[in-house]
Parts: sequence; C-alpha cells; structure tokens
Amino acid sequence: MNRLDGKVALITGSGGALFDSEFGLGFGGSSAFRFCQEGATVIVSDINDDTGQQFTEELREKGFNAHYKHLDTTNETEWKKTIDWIEKDFGKLDILVNNAGIAGRNDLFETTEPDWDKVNDINSKGCFLGTKLGGILMRKNNFGSIINIASMFGIIGSKASLPYHASKGAVISMSKAAAIQLAPYKIRVNSVCPGFAATPLNPFFRTESESSIVVGRKEETPLKGFVPADQIAWGIVYLASDESEWVTGTELVIDGGYTAQ
Repeated sequence: MNRLDGKVALITGSGGALFDSEFGLGFGGSSAFRFCQEGATVIVSDINDDTGQQFTEELREKGFNAHYKHLDTTNETEWKKTIDWIEKDFGKLDILVNNAGIAGRNDLFETTEPDWDKVNDINSKGCFLGTKLGGILMRKNNFGSIINIASMFGIIGSKASLPYHASKGAVISMSKAAAIQLAPYKIRVNSVCPGFAATPLNPFFRTESESSIVVGRKEETPLKGFVPADQIAWGIVYLASDESEWVTGTELVIDGGYTAQ
C-alpha cells in the first residue's frame, strides 16, 4: 500500500465501465482503482462522460481522491485544456497512463483508409499527444512516469487486425524515442504490452463465453487463459512507482507467455 502516495495521475480511457459491469473494468478502470488504493490522486478521463462520472463517484464512495475530466485523446486542444486544468488545480502531474484505445480486426485487404485513420488516431496519435503535452508539465517539476498501453500485437503479427498492429507497434517505438528525449528531465517512458485479455474492449466477450475463438485463444496461451485486467493494472502500478525508477524505454509484456512461443 501507499506505493503512489502523494502522486497525481491521469489515466485516459479509464471511465468506460463500472465496478459491477458484466465485462469488468478494463485496463484503465482497474488501474484507476489500484492507483487509488496505492495513495494516488487519480484523474479519470474518458469520452463516455456518464459512465466516467459514475465510476469516479464509485471511487469517491470508497474514500478515494478521484476526479473526472472529459478528454478526447485525439484532440490536441482538449489535451492542452486538460493539462492546464491539472496544473491549476493540482500543481503537477506525476503519472500519465495513455490507455485510451480501440480494437480493429480488418486484415490488409479489408482495411479502408478511414479504418486506418480511426485506429491510428486513437491508439498512436492519442499516445503521442499525451506524451508530448503531459511531458511539458512534468518537465517543470523534473519528474514523471508515462506509461503507454501498447499490445503484444505491436510485437508480433497475426491473420487480422492490420491497423491495430501498426498502431501498437508505433506506440512501442515512440515510447522508446520519447524515453531518450525526456530522460534529461527525469521523466520515464515505458509501454505495456498485454496479451489476450478479459476486458470490455475484447469483442469476443460480447458473444458466447466459450466460442471457438475464445477457446482457441485460451489454448494458444501457454498459461491457458486470458490475462485478467487486474494483472495489467499491477504492471502499470509498478511502472508508475518509484520501484521502477531505473526502468525506461522498455516494454512490459504481460501475455501469459504467448510471445515466448
């Protein structure tokens, strides 16, 4: 407990589900909850304002210091307003988790230009804007940790999801470059690469629970199952904490052994 005591954290895409949601909180919501438990002041941000505000209220009812802010991560003006608000109300930003993202299963020939633009705008451009503008505030205090949520699909290929692969590969590479460029300001930048995970974003959890795709993906994973969102959250807590103060420019793969095959 108290691994993040006194720190101010912004987590994008963290307001899309509630504690009693059928498909769980997802990476963002689970991280917000664990950050709160570890003593951080947490800013929940999302474009789903109703659910985001309800989730923030649920955190407050548990006694945590949580706040909500609408943020479209593809919009630089909204980023600037959010960062300015954080500086005015909290005086600093210690941790930024660029978690907002979308899936996409189109293969090479199915992918249209709008498909490509939508997935890459949210998944990679959003991380770029957050890293840039969050970094501007962090360097004023000469301290910070930025965690960008990528995917094991940023490391390996598959039979589908072409724009998704491209967007997550970009996140990994950008995080490495940003880590070098922000190191003089004592700002660390890392990426987290989840494997097949049980989240609201996973479309297969919206169909029958034991479909052939679900069973196949569980069996393909050496640890035989989906990665719980909470396991991703604990990895993010580690990268946000002082325990990882010499960890930067790398990716934390949490995939049940999938990419080791």
